[in-house]
Amino acid sequence: MADAITAEIVRNQLDTIADQIFETMCRSSPNSVVNEAKDCGAGIYSYDGTTSKMVSRAGIIAHSFAGLSSSQTVLEFFRGDLHPGDALLVADSYHGGSHLGCWNVVVPIFFNGRPRFLTGGRLHVLDQGGPIAGAVNPNCREIWHEGFRIPPMKLYERGTRRRELWDWLMANNRLPDITEADVEAMIGACRVGERQITELVERHGLEKVEESLDWIFEYSERMFRDQVRAWPDGTYSGSFNVDTDYADHTDINIEVAVTVDDDRIVVDFDGTDPQTDGLVNSVPANTIAYVSIALASLCPDIPVNSGFFEPVDIRLPEGTIVNAVSPAATVLGTIVCGGQIGQAVMKAFEEIVPERVGNVSIDIANNYCVGSDDREDRFLVASSSNPRKFFFWDMSPVAMSNSAVYGHDGWGAWATPFSVSRPANNEFTEVQFPTIYHQAEYEIDSAAPGQWRGSPAYVMRRTDRGASNTFATFNSQSLIYPLPGYAGGYEGAGNFCIIGENADEAICGEYPVAQSYDPSQVIFSQSGGGGGWGDPLDRDVDAVVDDVFDELVSIEGALRDYGVVIDPVSLSADEEATVIEREARRADPARVRRGIGRERTIERARIQHRVS
Repeated sequence: MADAITAEIVRNQLDTIADQIFETMCRSSPNSVVNEAKDCGAGIYSYDGTTSKMVSRAGIIAHSFAGLSSSQTVLEFFRGDLHPGDALLVADSYHGGSHLGCWNVVVPIFFNGRPRFLTGGRLHVLDQGGPIAGAVNPNCREIWHEGFRIPPMKLYERGTRRRELWDWLMANNRLPDITEADVEAMIGACRVGERQITELVERHGLEKVEESLDWIFEYSERMFRDQVRAWPDGTYSGSFNVDTDYADHTDINIEVAVTVDDDRIVVDFDGTDPQTDGLVNSVPANTIAYVSIALASLCPDIPVNSGFFEPVDIRLPEGTIVNAVSPAATVLGTIVCGGQIGQAVMKAFEEIVPERVGNVSIDIANNYCVGSDDREDRFLVASSSNPRKFFFWDMSPVAMSNSAVYGHDGWGAWATPFSVSRPANNEFTEVQFPTIYHQAEYEIDSAAPGQWRGSPAYVMRRTDRGASNTFATFNSQSLIYPLPGYAGGYEGAGNFCIIGENADEAICGEYPVAQSYDPSQVIFSQSGGGGGWGDPLDRDVDAVVDDVFDELVSIEGALRDYGVVIDPVSLSADEEATVIEREARRADPARVRRGIGRERTIERARIQHRVS
């Protein structure tokens, strides 16, 4: 058995290698979703000849967890037929993937003639060969409508590039140049990891490294079991709804029961609604990833690896939205219903450890536009066959999902498990694509009220000048059921988009948009922000005054949402009037528990008929 010091040295070195795999992908890919928004993940996995285990990870945590399922799938498919120099690819919801847009490369690393480690890279490609250009077809009703399915295959075999497979893949993609470069970026990053893991084993010896892995897994398992024992035994329920599947179903319910029994946890989704005809179904790799994200977020001091999850039993009823069976569409399942799965689990834990809960999902107001870039000084050649064609995935409409947690306001853009991502730089985007931003900022009074408030909503307005033949696909969620508050905090404002603001408006909220549009019209989006934590009437008065000074809260909003009376001239709080106002609010059984920003969103998005 390895000693603790050596094991910790090995663990930290492997964590560093995972970071380098991730950064190599980000710096090598020409895809702005990767090199700017960092929508990718890396993993290092051990392999004992039967089972793959996650040792280290970097990047977006959902990619790393789903990458474990993809790795296990390709290992089982090629068992007995793996060789040094192989590079494997898989991108299929029903072959260990999460949806067709995320391509996963796996490289086996050999010692003493057998694969002992795997490096994995996973990223979101810009096009997946579906009926509609781009990553999301809002009209798909089965997996073949999503795009080109990629079962396990070898892109390199014994170090030799399989040209027929590369040509086949790129012939089924609208952006073969960028997609090929993305795949090469993943392979190159995995090779960087392979080289450094080889150096690590040469330094310490294979036996010592394998003993260290056992120590690493057992340590995380022991720490998590100790944590679970500290929680009260019992069964705790949580639920959350998906607004729509973009087909014929609304108010789709995800039910979860979390049972704590001594040092073990059962997470059971019995009672969850059936899979749907729309594009929001989740497969096990994705659902397990979001459950894992929630559990890891509750225990930030425990190293995250496969040992952590040994005490966890996840039960997914087949044929439900959390365990869809083929040929159900899954193209948005990674975010919807993935995010709602995470929220349902957190709602169950609100009953167990309320001081630790918060939002663990990324949210969506998807905005994907294609067309012709007619600028003479265009910067980005997107396709060698059609150099004027542009594919623009605007990440800014998904920029805000950070909720409050106990002791802290929402502090950034995406929720913490996704905070390695970042919105693309607007100024550089204007150089790359035929678009110009007229507004990109926080919206006043939109932060979800709470003792600690959520992040404010982010609003964007842009026109696509210099473009023609434009076509947009917009999908929005969390408008009817916005990101929730916890422990008495209020829900977020909600997400929606508008094509052609103040003209013939097409509002994307309840329904998807897939249509041609006038590039001179204003495209508007609101990313509604996370929920609050705790009763807003308990918020520190000085914190409310600070938010008024920072123009995050108006004087009207301070009174309406927090019961704080502020003098409009001095911008100071009237403490006596505030005490009286708050006492009256607490005693009012009809007290409104919805923020002013949420009320404005309901009115603007015209959803009064859908919300209670």
